[in-house]
Amino acid sequence: MKLEKMKASQSEYISYTQLFLLIFFFEIGSAVVVGVGNEAKQDAWIAVFLASLIGVALMFVYVKILALSSQSCLYSGLSSLLGSKISKCITFLYVVYFIYIAARVLRDFIELVNTAIYPQTSGEIIGILFILTVMYYLYHGLEVSARSLIVFMPYIVTFLFLIVLFLWMNGSIDINKIRPILADGSQPIVTAIYPELMTFPFGETVAFLCLSTYVQQKEQLFKICAASIIVSGMVLSFFTIIKLAVLGVDRSSIASFPLLSAVRSISIANFLERLDALVVFVILVGIFIKVLIFALAALKGMEVISSIPYRFFILPFGGILSVLIIIIADNYAEHIQEGLQFVPYYIHLPLQYGIPIFLWIGLWAKQKLGGKRSEAG
Repeated sequence: MKLEKMKASQSEYISYTQLFLLIFFFEIGSAVVVGVGNEAKQDAWIAVFLASLIGVALMFVYVKILALSSQSCLYSGLSSLLGSKISKCITFLYVVYFIYIAARVLRDFIELVNTAIYPQTSGEIIGILFILTVMYYLYHGLEVSARSLIVFMPYIVTFLFLIVLFLWMNGSIDINKIRPILADGSQPIVTAIYPELMTFPFGETVAFLCLSTYVQQKEQLFKICAASIIVSGMVLSFFTIIKLAVLGVDRSSIASFPLLSAVRSISIANFLERLDALVVFVILVGIFIKVLIFALAALKGMEVISSIPYRFFILPFGGILSVLIIIIADNYAEHIQEGLQFVPYYIHLPLQYGIPIFLWIGLWAKQKLGGKRSEAG
């Protein structure tokens, strides 16, 4: 009942176009920063695209959960199936998860900025300034952030086009570096997809399952979400090709920020050089949206647990995130190792796949059993 009251009182809504853009930038966010699918070597671009199809299948499960829980959100589905007490425990688990992943994503951005733009600036200062901006947007709501994307979209498309154009004009792109295709068979692709690519970035859309109340019309929800995931998968796959064609497999696999390293190779007539700003701007928007979505999903969980409007928790959330980005890892190497060896298996898979699939099956069974009882009655 409390969930329904909070839903009814919400006046913020986003359009299908805004939802499409939110998912798109959410997906490419930190995946563009660190690069993905390195286990597949020159076939990484194939692994990325196939993983996006798994992301579409996962989104189908998420949309089915919404339909079975009266098209509300993940938290109401948990309450409907498991009752108030158990659902609040699992909701708290998701709150912790979203805060933790938001901190990981922000740490990626801090390391990038320290490497590319402000090597002498404290990462803590960069992180705090970023968090303050996120808090400001959180206070004004998701609708404001979604409208901002409409403004930024033309610039981002232009910058991405210029990056590819300048790399081509510079002669940096050598398509032979991604050959031979499937030289080692399909096993490296499978290894790259499970569990890394199917959880990061395509499984992280579980956050949108907590924010579905912002979409007023849900008739085309799956089509819009699926289209956005496929487009983002194609873009990531394309830039994986660019990254490999410029750096090669060996350099790409050891580079901390492969796309940035590729763009640094641009030098046209000794005039067009150091175009890091184009990459950083695109990444900045993607990272910002990703942190914002995870933060809002966590705050909405707090709202469900406490029945207090989520804006009340923005300030303490900012404080927690400021501390977490510092203590989450001692250095970037440890941060990446934790993200590859621990997080996918023990955090992502249970919360992105395990609980939602269990919830889907449970809600489906409950609906079927309820229908049979009503028929018998």
